[in-house]
Amino acid sequence: MTMGMILQAIMIVLGGVLLCQTISSLARRKMTEPFCLTWGLISVIVVLAGCLLRPSGIAEYISGTGLILVVLIGFCIVYGAFFMSQIVSDLMRKNNELAIQVSLLNEERDQIYRELDVLKGQGANAEGQGANAEGRGASAEGRGTSAEGTKDTAK
Repeated sequence: MTMGMILQAIMIVLGGVLLCQTISSLARRKMTEPFCLTWGLISVIVVLAGCLLRPSGIAEYISGTGLILVVLIGFCIVYGAFFMSQIVSDLMRKNNELAIQVSLLNEERDQIYRELDVLKGQGANAEGQGANAEGRGASAEGRGTSAEGTKDTAK
């Protein structure tokens, strides 16, 4: 097997594994749909590149250990980017969830403020009525016609 065929096989396998990981991440809701679509397209492009490109003269430019090193570095870059995509997708989901919770809390706060304003309005009316009642009671006591005063006089 030549080095070019080894590179082709590695690219086809890498593209297939990447496509399986992408579909799995979408099914388990680890990654959002736009990221999955992007990674699906990348994996299809890698598979097509592995099938269509024929690097027949690669052995003249790179040794076997150099090819292994390039493949490992490429795998690390692809895996790192895929992992970062999953993390960003997770953060986007959490951000959307927090935005919904903040919206609900703001709505609840506004409702509490409205209820507080209603209660303050009722409290102000009750205080005004209480002050009027106290004023009437004081004037009634001053005239000697309070209920207690009538009891005292009746005895």
